[in-house]
Amino acid sequence: MSGFEKRLACVIGADGGVVRGYLVEGCAFDGVNEYVVDWGVPLYGGDAKTNFAATIGSAEGETVEPGLITVGLGEGQNQLRVRTYAPDGTPAPRPFHIACFRDQ
Repeated sequence: MSGFEKRLACVIGADGGVVRGYLVEGCAFDGVNEYVVDWGVPLYGGDAKTNFAATIGSAEGETVEPGLITVGLGEGQNQLRVRTYAPDGTPAPRPFHIACFRDQ
């Protein structure tokens, strides 16, 4: 494994589109506030263990409404589940940045 496979990152637009990233294969958006990001490598299972950092942030240069974000593992070993919210906790779509740090 190259060293870069231990450091994954991507930027996802509020509409679920992948703007840029490393080893990100796609993103499914439920139209409300849930995003499932698919990666080209497993995030868990075997010897893989992953930590995440996420923030609400612009996809390219647009103004971004404030918000909250939660991150968790998805059903598949290569999936990450992200949920975004308005500051009051109401589900709301938001663009975000994700960094994954894999130990393997």
